[in-house]
Amino acid sequence: MSERNYWQRMRSNQLSRRSLLRASARAGVGAAGLALVGCGDDDDDNQQTAAQAEPDQQAEQQAQVVQQQEASQQEQQAAVAQAQSSGGPKRGGNVRIVMSDGGIFDPAIAIHGGTYAGVHQIYDWLNYLDEGFVITDGMAELPEVVDELNFVYTIKPNVFWHDKPPLDGRQFTAEDAVFGLERFGFDNPEFVFKDRFSLIDKFEATDELTMRVQAKEVFSPILSAIAEDNMLMVSRDAVDAFGDGAISTDFEAQIGTGAMMGASREPEVELRLERNPNYYKEGQPYFDGYVGLGLVDDAIRIAAFVNGQTDFLNYQWFGRPVDLDSARAELGEDAVTGVANPVTYGMATHIHCEVEPYTDPRVRTAVHLATDREQLIALSLGELVIGGPIAVAIAPYGRTEDELRQLPGYRSGDLRQEDLAESRNMLDAAGVDLGGFPPMDIWAPDASDYAQVLQQNLREVGIDIGINELTTADALAARQNREFSMVMLGQQGASDPDLLYNDLHTTGGQNYGNFSNPEFDALVEKGRSVFDVQEREAIYNEAQDRLLNEWNPRLYWSWSTVIVAFRSYLKGFRPTPGPTASNAILWGMWFDEVPDGAA
Repeated sequence: MSERNYWQRMRSNQLSRRSLLRASARAGVGAAGLALVGCGDDDDDNQQTAAQAEPDQQAEQQAQVVQQQEASQQEQQAAVAQAQSSGGPKRGGNVRIVMSDGGIFDPAIAIHGGTYAGVHQIYDWLNYLDEGFVITDGMAELPEVVDELNFVYTIKPNVFWHDKPPLDGRQFTAEDAVFGLERFGFDNPEFVFKDRFSLIDKFEATDELTMRVQAKEVFSPILSAIAEDNMLMVSRDAVDAFGDGAISTDFEAQIGTGAMMGASREPEVELRLERNPNYYKEGQPYFDGYVGLGLVDDAIRIAAFVNGQTDFLNYQWFGRPVDLDSARAELGEDAVTGVANPVTYGMATHIHCEVEPYTDPRVRTAVHLATDREQLIALSLGELVIGGPIAVAIAPYGRTEDELRQLPGYRSGDLRQEDLAESRNMLDAAGVDLGGFPPMDIWAPDASDYAQVLQQNLREVGIDIGINELTTADALAARQNREFSMVMLGQQGASDPDLLYNDLHTTGGQNYGNFSNPEFDALVEKGRSVFDVQEREAIYNEAQDRLLNEWNPRLYWSWSTVIVAFRSYLKGFRPTPGPTASNAILWGMWFDEVPDGAA
C-alpha cells in the first residue's frame, strides 16, 4: 500500500456541504443554526485580522486573554472540587461530542485530533499519561526497572479483546503487547511513529502475561514513549484477518480492548460507539455509549451545544475562551463548565528545506525574524500561546512565553524593528528574488486568517508570497508527500523533548521538510541517551537555540491551551496531556443527570 494511495483515500473522505447538512440535521440544530451559519459566511469578508487591527484593540484583546486564562485556572480548580463532591459516578446515557475523523483509524498512522476524539476510544494502552505527564498503569502494571536497558511489564489478567471475530473476546496477552508495539516500527511508509522505538533491541514475551523490553542503548524517554497517546494496541489477529489497509480505513475492522466498541458510522456525519461490557477498569466506562457528530462548521457546532444536542462545546483538541463566553451568555454561568487543558498540539509553518529558496538557512531565518507571533496568536482569541520548538507543557524543556518574547523573531516594538532589519540583511546576503517565492499551502479555512497575517509580515521585508488554500485532507496530503514549499498546519507534540527527533532528525518519521543537519542529529541523539534532567535540559536548550538562531527548518509560533467546555451535568473531567484532551477523560466521566436525547 503506497503512501500516496493512503492520502488519496483521505481526500476521498472530504466533508461535502451535503454531509454538513446531514450532520447538522442529525444534531437537531434546525433552521436557526443554519441561519447562523449563513450569517457567519456572509461576514467573512468583513472580519478584521489582527494585522489590520488598531494597536489599542490588540492590547485590549491581550488583556482579555490574560483575564480569561486566570478565570479558567480558577474554574479548573472548582470543576475538580465539584466532581469530587458530587456523590460518586453514575452510569447511563450516551455522551454526545463533535468530531471529524477523516476516515483514518489506525493508531500507527493517525495524527489528527478527530480520530483521537472518536474511534481511538476502541483501543487502549499498556500504560498511559495522566495529568502532569504522570505514567499510569493501564492494561499493564507500571514496569519493573531492571536496569537502564531492561524493563518488565506485567499484563493484567482481566484484559480481554472485544467479543467480535476474529478476536472473540479472548484474553490480551504479552504476545499481543509485543506485536502492538513492534507494529509501530514496521516498514510501512504510512506509519509516522516508526522512530519512536528505534533504540529498542527487542520486545519479548517471556510468558503469557510478562513482556520484557530491552534497549540497544540508553533510551531515556522509553517509558513515556510506550505510554504516549499514539501507542494504542492493534492485534495481529485483526491485521491478519483484515490487512493494514482495512485497519486504516474500515470502521468494521476496529477491534480493540478499549472502553468502547464500534457500533455504526456514517462518514463525517455520525459515529456511534457502545459500552464494552468486559472492560478491565471496574465499573467503567460510565456512559452507555458515545455519539460523535461531524459538525465542522463553527456556527453549527455552537448552535448544537446551545440547543442541547451535544454535551461538549468543542472538538477535543480545540477550545476558545470566546466560545465558552458565548455559550454561557446563552445558557447561564452555571450551565457550562470550562476547564483549561494544556495539550501538546499547536500551529506551525512547515518549511521544505530542499525547495528553493528555502534551501538556504539564511532565507528560513529571515522568514522567522519577520514573523509577528503576537499578531498570529491574537487571532486565536486566547486558545494559542506563543511557542517554540518544544511545547511549553513539557516542563522543564519547553520555553515559556516570557522567555520566548526576549528572543529574535518573537520580540515586539523597537526590538521587532531590529529583527525586521536583520531579516532584510539576510535576504540581501542570500541574493534571493523576493518576488519569486512559491505560494504557501494552508489548511483552510482554519489557517486562512493566520496565513494572511504571515503574508503581511513577510511583505514588511519585501517578500511577496501567495496563499494556496487547501482542504484539510489536501493540506495533510501535501505535507505527508513532501509536495510543498511551505505549508501552514497543526503540529503534534509528545510527552518528552525527544519529539524533536521525530520532527527533525534526518530519519524522523514526521520530518516532512527533509531537514538534515549532522550537528542537530547529534544533539537529539545525545538527548535521548541521558537520564539526568538538568543534563537533558542543557542539550535541548542548545538544540532549540540553534534551531531558532541558525537553522529554522520549521516556523514555530504557537502551542495550545485548550478550554474544554461542557455542560455542567457532566462530571469527572480532569486535565490530561497529549495531542488532545479526549481519550482518558471519557473513561471516567459520567452524567450527574442524563439529559434528553442522551438516554
